[in-house]
Amino acid sequence: MKIRYLLLIIVLLLIILLIVGCGKPNPYNVQPDGYAIIKAPLSLEERKNTTFIPHGSVIYHWANGITEVYGPDSERLFIARDSEAATTTAPGGPKPATFTLQVPDGAHISNEGDNTTKIYQGDTLLLTISMMSDDFQP
Repeated sequence: MKIRYLLLIIVLLLIILLIVGCGKPNPYNVQPDGYAIIKAPLSLEERKNTTFIPHGSVIYHWANGITEVYGPDSERLFIARDSEAATTTAPGGPKPATFTLQVPDGAHISNEGDNTTKIYQGDTLLLTISMMSDDFQP
């Protein structure tokens, strides 16, 4: 009887460990000062080894090396120092992960001419990226 209870407890613990361990890994760490360290390229699709950005988000790249990302609800997802982001391989050479973006197949990239780039899938706006000429002010 004791062996059955012991086996049941072990099986339940294994199930709990599997459930907890199978959660999506956080692609960035937030430091005590509120800045995230981005460990993987940004992506509009939930993929392994990427930092997911939901459709309808806005990315601001500030002149002083700060990247801010806001979700489709205008709530800040994270703020990061480009100098602390992982270095990724990209066309044109190595870049910080905050400047590397994976887009879905069939996406259309439109340069708007005012330092703004928009990414569409059909008529749906997926992402807006703005290169800011000012420094970020917290």
